[in-house]
Amino acid sequence: MKCKEYVFKLTSGQLDDAPVEERLQAKFHRLACKYCRAFTRNDAKLDAVLEGFREHVVKKTDQDV
Repeated sequence: MKCKEYVFKLTSGQLDDAPVEERLQAKFHRLACKYCRAFTRNDAKLDAVLEGFREHVVKKTDQDV
């Protein structure tokens, strides 16, 4: 698996629903590639920040109602 393919599948959510063989390929690629490991960490952090923001917006909207 190449970096471009890994990043696309990770960010599009295709890895979550992928067959076991494809998930293993992605895992081995991530183990071997420091750039994809870093991208995965940053993507997880961004997801956490966006989830926090989403919760904040929902709370704010609920208070306004």
